[in-house]
Amino acid sequence: MKFYKRLLSALCAAALLVSLSASAAAANQPEETEQAGQTDQAQQNPEEQRARQQYENLVAVADLIRQVGVESSPDDDPLARGLAALFEKDPAAYEALMSAMLGSYDRYTSYVPAGHYETSYPTSGSYVGVGVTLEQYGDDVRVAAVTEGGGAQKAGVLPGDLIVSVEGRNTRGMSLDDVSSLLRGDEGSSVTVGVQRAGGGATFVIQRAAISVSNFSSRLMEEGIYYMQWTRFAESSSYIQFVFAIQEMVEKKSKVLILDLRGNPGGEVDMALNALNRLIPDKGKSYFAISSRQGSQKDIQVMESDGMGPRLNQIIILTDGGSASASEIMISSLHDLGYAQTVGTTTYGKARGQYHLVFDDGSAVVITGLELIAPSTPDYDGVGLKPDHEVENQAQPHPAALCEPVPQKVLNLTNWSEDALKLNRALAALGLLDESSKQDMHEFDQQTLDALNQFRGFAGLAPQQHLDAQTADLINQRLAQFKDQQTLADKQLDYALQLARTYLNQPLQYTVDEYGNFENIPLPAEEPPAEEPAA
Repeated sequence: MKFYKRLLSALCAAALLVSLSASAAAANQPEETEQAGQTDQAQQNPEEQRARQQYENLVAVADLIRQVGVESSPDDDPLARGLAALFEKDPAAYEALMSAMLGSYDRYTSYVPAGHYETSYPTSGSYVGVGVTLEQYGDDVRVAAVTEGGGAQKAGVLPGDLIVSVEGRNTRGMSLDDVSSLLRGDEGSSVTVGVQRAGGGATFVIQRAAISVSNFSSRLMEEGIYYMQWTRFAESSSYIQFVFAIQEMVEKKSKVLILDLRGNPGGEVDMALNALNRLIPDKGKSYFAISSRQGSQKDIQVMESDGMGPRLNQIIILTDGGSASASEIMISSLHDLGYAQTVGTTTYGKARGQYHLVFDDGSAVVITGLELIAPSTPDYDGVGLKPDHEVENQAQPHPAALCEPVPQKVLNLTNWSEDALKLNRALAALGLLDESSKQDMHEFDQQTLDALNQFRGFAGLAPQQHLDAQTADLINQRLAQFKDQQTLADKQLDYALQLARTYLNQPLQYTVDEYGNFENIPLPAEEPPAEEPAA
C-alpha cells in the first residue's frame, strides 16, 4: 500500500512540476507577445477558439503519451494511431477530415469522393449516353445536334426536339447539367425520353452507348473569316484537329480568326500552351509564365514562342463567365501581346493551376500548386479578364411566337401571296424550312411542300400536294404552344463577326504555296528614333 502512495505522490509531484513549468514559461514571455496572443484569440469566434483549443489538447496529450506512456515511445505517433482507430470505427470520418483539411486552403484545393472524379474532371473524349448535344432553350432543354450512329439517331430523335421528360420526370425548368445527368447511365442500359416537336409529342426508348466527342470544332464562317471553338483543352485527338484546322485556315487564306472559348473551364495547361504557341506568329515572345514551388524553392518558368502561327490581321476571342484556367491563359496571352481583341463578358478568374492525386479507390485530392502569370495583366484570380467589347447575349421571343397565324385556306404549288409568306415563315420558325436557302418566301414551292408534308407526318397525316384548313389549324395550334417561349440570341458571335469584317480590307499578311505551307510576310522594320541635335 505504501508503494502506491509513493507512486501517487510522484505523479502528483510530476503534474505539479509540469504545471509550474508551464506557468514559469508563460511568465517569461514578453508582454507584447502575450497581448498579441490575446488579440488573436479575441478576433476568433467561439467556434474557432474551441476548435483551436481542442487541437492544442490533442497535441499536448500526444506529447504526454510519448513521454510517459508505458506502451509508447519517443518515436510513437499517437495522433496517427487515433486517426486510424477513428477511421476503422467510422469510415465517414476519413472523408470529413479530408474535406475539412483541404477546404481550409484556397477555393480550388479540395477532396473529390470516389466515383465523382471523372464527372468533375473529364479527361477522355468519350462518354456513355444517348448521343445528343443539348442547349438551353428558355425554360426547356433542346436538342441542338444528334450524333451520327448514336442511340438517339437510331431511335428517331431530331435536332430541334424539346426534351420534355426523362424516365417520366418533367424536365421543364431543369438545367443542361440536370438533363444531361439523367440521360447518361451504364452502357447498354435504356432510357425513356419524351420530346416535343413541330407536329406534336413523341416518346423514344433509347439505348445508351459509348459516344466519342471532340473538344474542338472549326469551320470557315465566310470568306476571310475562320471560326474555331475549344470546349476544353483535353484529348490529344482534339489537339490534332486544331493543327489541321490551322492548315485549312491558311489554305482558305483567312485573314481573321474568331476563337470561341466561352464555357471552356480549362483542362490541360500544357495543351493550352502548345495551342497558344501555334497561334503566335513572332519568335521569341515571352507569352506566359508559371510559378511553382518545391519545398522552399520557388521556380518561375517563362514560355517563349517559336513563331509557328500565321500572321492574321486579327484574332477575336469570345469569352464569358465560364471561360477559366487554361482558356484564360490563351485569352490573356493573345490579348496582352496585341494579337487579339476580346468580345463577350468577364471571364471566371482562375489564375491558379492544380495538381491532381487520384487514389486507388477512385477518390482524389486537388491541390493548388501553380500560379499563372499573364504577360502584362495583373493577377486576375478571383477577378477575371474584362473583355474589350462587353456584349451580353439576349433572351428574345421564340420565332414561332412572332409568327402571324397561317390562313385556314387552300394553297397550291406555285401560289405567290402574303398567305404563302405566312406559311413559309411558320414552317421556318418550327425548324422545318431553311429560310436561307429559299429563293422567295412569298412562293409556295417544292421546299414549302416538303416542309408541310414533314409537319403532317409528325401529326400522323398522309402527305398531300397542298395546304388545307385542317393542316393550317394544326400549324397555328403548334405556333400557339411557343407563345411564352424564349430563345437566347447569340449577340456576342454576331458582334464578333461584324468586328471581323472590318479587318478584311487589310492585305493578307502571309503567303501560301501549292502544298498549303505558309510563310509570314516580314513586318516593316521600325525606324530608329531621330537623334536630337547637339546643344
